[in-house]
Amino acid sequence: MQRPRRTYVFGDFRLDARRRVLTVGTGGQPVALAGLAFDTLLHLVEHAGQVVERSALLDAVWPNVTVVDNSVSQTISVLRRALGDDPAAPRFVVTAPGRGYRFAAAVVVAGNEGRDPVAYQLYVTALAAVTRPGAGRLEEALRGLKEAITRDPGFALAHLCIADCYVMLGVHDLSPPLEVFRKAQAAARRALDIDPDMAEAHAVVGQLAGMCDYDLAASEAAIARALELDPQCFRAHRHQGMEMMLRGRHDEALAALRRAQAIQPLAVHINGNIGMAWYYAGRYDDAVDQLEHTLRMDEHFEVARGFLGRCFLQLGAFDRAIEQFERSDRVGRGRAGDLPAAYALSGRTREAQDLLIGLLREADSRYVPPYEVATIYAALEDDANAMVWLERALAERNIHHLTVDPMFRRLRADPGFARLAETLIGACALPVS
Repeated sequence: MQRPRRTYVFGDFRLDARRRVLTVGTGGQPVALAGLAFDTLLHLVEHAGQVVERSALLDAVWPNVTVVDNSVSQTISVLRRALGDDPAAPRFVVTAPGRGYRFAAAVVVAGNEGRDPVAYQLYVTALAAVTRPGAGRLEEALRGLKEAITRDPGFALAHLCIADCYVMLGVHDLSPPLEVFRKAQAAARRALDIDPDMAEAHAVVGQLAGMCDYDLAASEAAIARALELDPQCFRAHRHQGMEMMLRGRHDEALAALRRAQAIQPLAVHINGNIGMAWYYAGRYDDAVDQLEHTLRMDEHFEVARGFLGRCFLQLGAFDRAIEQFERSDRVGRGRAGDLPAAYALSGRTREAQDLLIGLLREADSRYVPPYEVATIYAALEDDANAMVWLERALAERNIHHLTVDPMFRRLRADPGFARLAETLIGACALPVS
C-alpha cells in the first residue's frame, strides 16, 4: 500500500510530500529540486536513520528503468547542493561506503497545516511531557491538550497525544491503570474517527487492546493494520516488540524493537526498551550494557535506571542495585517495590518490611500499585501474599511483564500463577528459567 503523503521537517527545511515542495527557513522559501532528486530525498527522509541500499534506492526512484551506474551518485550530488550539505561533513545525507546512503538528521512529521496555531503549540508542548513522564508534567500536558481539542476538535494528533498521556499515567503507576487506559482507548478511537488511516492511532489501539482488554488477537490485528498503512510506524514495531516480550519470544521482541530503533534511533525510550528485552530474556550483562548506553543518551531517564538496578539485583550486585534505586525518583511515584525488594534480597529484611508497611499505609491517600506490593512480598518469600496482590494487579491492569519477570520466577510453578499468566498470554508456555 502506498504510504500516506505527509509533510516532514528536518533542520530548517520542510518537505511537503503531497504538494511535492521543499522549502527552507521560517518564510518558506522554495528550494528548486528536480523530480528524481525530490523522489530520492523523500525516500531517504521516509527511512531516516536507516542505511538505504543503492539497489533499494534504484528500485524506489527508478522502477522498471535501466540507468547508468552513476545515476544515483549524480542525483545525490544534486540533492546535497540543494540542501547545502557538505559531503566531507554531511548534516543530512551520509554515505555508507559500499552500501548506500543514510539520512542522518532528525525528522519530525508535521501535522499543523490548517491548524489553530494556539492548539498546535499546546500539542507541541505536551509532546515534551510525554517523552519525560512524571505525574505533574503529564497532568499539565493533559490540561493543555484538552484546551487544544476544545479550540480544534478535529485535531487528530492532539487526541492521540491525550491517549499517550493516559497510557503513561497507567504504565508508570501514577494513576489506577484500568481507569486511565479506558480514557486512552476513547481518545485513540476519537483520533481514528477523525483520520481512519492514521497508523499511529491503530498502533495505540493495538497496544491498549493488549494492556486493557488482554485481547492479544485484537492487538495483533491493530498493529498489523498500522504497519500496512505505514511500514515505518515506529510505534507499531515498538508495541509488537513489547508484546513478544510478554510472551517470552525474546528474539522476536528484540528484532521488532531494533526495527523501531532504526526508524527513531535517538528515541531514548526505545533504546531503554531494548535493555528491558535483554533483562526479561535473562541476558543481564547485555541489558546492563544497553541500559548504560541509554543513560548516556539521557541520564535522567529513570525507567532505564530502574531496569539497570534490577539487572544488578539479578546479578547479585546488591549494593550497586541499591545505589541505582536510591538515585532514581521512579518517575515520580512508580516502581515503588524496587528498593524494598533489593533490601529483602540482600538480607536487610527489617528495612524491607518497614518500607512495605509504609507503602501500605500510603494506600489511603494515593494509588499504590499492587504489582509493586507483590514484588516486595515475593522478595520476602511470602508467596501467599504475593499471589493475593498479583490477583489485584491483574484486575487493575497493573500487571506489567508478569510472565517473564524474574522477581516471580519461583512462583511460576504455582497453579494460581499459571491461571494469571493464561489470562495475559493465552495457553503459551511460561519461561522456566
